[in-house]
Amino acid sequence: MTESKPIVVGVDGSEEAGRALGWAFDEALARGCGVRAVRAWVFEPLSDWAPAAMREAERWVALELAKAVDAVVAERVDCPPIEQVNAEGGPAEVLVRNSHDAALLVVASHRGERLRKAVLGSVSAACVRKATVPVVVLPPRLHVSAE
Repeated sequence: MTESKPIVVGVDGSEEAGRALGWAFDEALARGCGVRAVRAWVFEPLSDWAPAAMREAERWVALELAKAVDAVVAERVDCPPIEQVNAEGGPAEVLVRNSHDAALLVVASHRGERLRKAVLGSVSAACVRKATVPVVVLPPRLHVSAE
């Protein structure tokens, strides 16, 4: 039986997000559904706002998302159907909005100091609190020294 609802995964260009995208691909293949890879972006011009600069920012984000998807696809024999979405807005807001019709939302947790997480908040924590679908949070990979 195939599932019609996609698995939504947040992609931000990090190594952790690449792992989350790979995990989402594997889960989508097991479920028989597609993947919606989502990259959020915020346009904050340093000088006067210019429509051309905003279009350039949007184009750059789309290219970066395509590169991230291509990198994961290149490592695989089988891939689920993939939809790429880049949307303006804060990461948690964009991911929650784009997962309203999903089977699952997948995000990666990043390594970071406690103070940064306490002060700035966490996208994965916000998604867990606000999403209306199940959320999978992949922890960062532990780096063990070879001593």
